[in-house]
Amino acid sequence: MNKSEKIQNLRKAFQTILRTDYISISDINQLTTLESYYVDYFNNVPKVLQDQDSFISGRRGTGKTALLMRCYYECLKTVSTKTPGKSMIFENKKVLPLYIDLSQCKDIFEQNDEKNIEHNFIKYLVKELKEQLAIIFEQSKMKIFKENTSKMEEFDFIAQALIEGITIKREITAQELTQKERQKDGIASNVSTEKMGVNINLEDEYETELVKSISETTNFNVQELLSALGAIRRASKIDSIYVFIDEFSDLSDVEQKEFSELIKKLLGSKNNIFFKVGTITDRYDFGEKIIIGRDLFPIFLDLNDFVEKYGGIVAAMKQLEDFTTSLINKRLCSFCPDISISEVFSEKSNEIISRITREAMGVPRTIGIILQNALSQMELNGKRTNITISDINVGIQETRKIYFSQFQGAIKKKIIPAFYMDMWNSILHQALTEKNKNKKDPRPSSHFMLDPLRKKYMNNFCENFLIHFLEESRASKYGGNYLLFSIDYGICIENNILFAEEKDEFTAARFIYNGIIAQYDCYFVDEQLKSYQCPKVSAK
Repeated sequence: MNKSEKIQNLRKAFQTILRTDYISISDINQLTTLESYYVDYFNNVPKVLQDQDSFISGRRGTGKTALLMRCYYECLKTVSTKTPGKSMIFENKKVLPLYIDLSQCKDIFEQNDEKNIEHNFIKYLVKELKEQLAIIFEQSKMKIFKENTSKMEEFDFIAQALIEGITIKREITAQELTQKERQKDGIASNVSTEKMGVNINLEDEYETELVKSISETTNFNVQELLSALGAIRRASKIDSIYVFIDEFSDLSDVEQKEFSELIKKLLGSKNNIFFKVGTITDRYDFGEKIIIGRDLFPIFLDLNDFVEKYGGIVAAMKQLEDFTTSLINKRLCSFCPDISISEVFSEKSNEIISRITREAMGVPRTIGIILQNALSQMELNGKRTNITISDINVGIQETRKIYFSQFQGAIKKKIIPAFYMDMWNSILHQALTEKNKNKKDPRPSSHFMLDPLRKKYMNNFCENFLIHFLEESRASKYGGNYLLFSIDYGICIENNILFAEEKDEFTAARFIYNGIIAQYDCYFVDEQLKSYQCPKVSAK
């Protein structure tokens, strides 16, 4: 393999780490390839593929879409003849998957009316069902169906209900209408020898009509339609239907509330139809009616949940390095089987993996961005065929620029309030102050702790990867449990801030930043708290 072919194959491999939402859900070959390189390091696929309603929560780039697509394909293997291999999770169970990307069907919310939203979503759901059945099954080689499912009576019922609604009340009223139609009149004379007289003839004709009025009240009953879908499932000899709903956080706050009210009606339908919803951390609101842990079960992809499983960030970082290595190795096996990881990186591959891990903090998309930029830097050299530490450092700095530019852009567009830039400067200034306290023997100042009540203060920083939330309850040396955060590794490199590796390097009292952040409390207080005032002083 020459250098050009090697670089091209590496570029393809790194692209799949960067993102997977370019994959077409209707392309079986792409889904098969996804399965070949997907790394389920945290065993999330079996968690999603249970007969229960759940939601997947993680920061941008943590692999929510990849996980949903991987689970979709696992279901597909149980019902389609087009997929190679057999599901190792479901065995003989048959599960029909449906995939809905809410970012691509915003027209559901065009009319701000609850019934219209229900109508539009069910209409979209049925449309996806029919289209995906056509994609999944070949008429000549159906694994399950013996007849064309589109001819089922249940589909006709749903189609009619979508157009006409379902009658829930019928009233008949009758009313008699009497109408004067016409009048006949006439005068006749009669003269004879016996009698002489005049006959006056007046005749009116009336017509009576009985009018019956039928009043029907129609409604769109979600449960009846779910029952129809359940009938389709039973007729098709399918055990369950899994509906994968992606990009929930792309909806506005109002749309999330409206859609959550609809989802509540769909959950627990007892028709073996289960929903799997993808959300971004701290950017979802299921409203008051949906109770997490009862109606929807959470599956978290964020770093702090992973850290808890390994008893702290120090032990977890070792596992994250193994995760990074697995991610790269699996891609190389799929796209560059003749290239080993030792051939991709220089002789200091362990140090390279360590640096990538510190910057990515478990986010696959960040790993992909670093590797892509490092590969481009290697190409600029023209002579080398291996990625060096200096290339990785360039990749890390380019990644930092991307994320910080996103943060600045959000502030300029007023998506994020302007005071967040002041808060960020305060955090960075304090870290630099701690760094400069002992110039002869520099100490790490990359981590800091906060009171749990101030967790939401950091949400926008964490979403834009300026700060990483590491632990929910980290004990300080001097007592008390705090939230543990770290400043982005790339920002630390840029500012010559040493990155902490051991817990003794970030549990000291000086790293409790409550005093620094307290000045911004006023921006987060919803209601002004009442405080005692001396009557004499207030009178003056």
